[in-house]
Amino acid sequence: MTTLQFRNEDARFVYLATLVHLGRPGSELDPATLQRHDLGLQAVHDYVLPRLNQAVVEVEASPYQVVRLGEALLGCGNELKQFALAEGRSMVPGFSDAVHEMYPETVEDPSVAMDLVQHPVMLRNRMAQALRDAQAQIDQAVEDHRAQERAKKRWWEIWKG
Repeated sequence: MTTLQFRNEDARFVYLATLVHLGRPGSELDPATLQRHDLGLQAVHDYVLPRLNQAVVEVEASPYQVVRLGEALLGCGNELKQFALAEGRSMVPGFSDAVHEMYPETVEDPSVAMDLVQHPVMLRNRMAQALRDAQAQIDQAVEDHRAQERAKKRWWEIWKG
């Protein structure tokens, strides 16, 4: 597990990023089994939401969640652009309401959201080392699993793939 520390402003964008992530169909499904799993960002979303008013929010996240959060932050930037261009509307459930609540100036002028786009991108850039470390841990776990599977096969059972 990795401990991520976010300032108040960063925690708001983490929350928006989790909304974008959770708004995508199948975001919380395991790609291999197509079953729900607890490794997605729902736990991060549920943890950050009541703590949005704190000066600093610390989040414990698995390597998989760290990587997903990095992807979600980029999606948040894209959704903020779309929000501004669509005059304050979004296809992501709850995104428009959350942006209006956290940034009241977007109610009168949704184009203000364009000024917010840089923040989630910069946050992801600040998380670059954590993202690299998390991806390395995931890659190592996958390689270890593959090695264990190869070790289980007997050389004369070539038909088992």
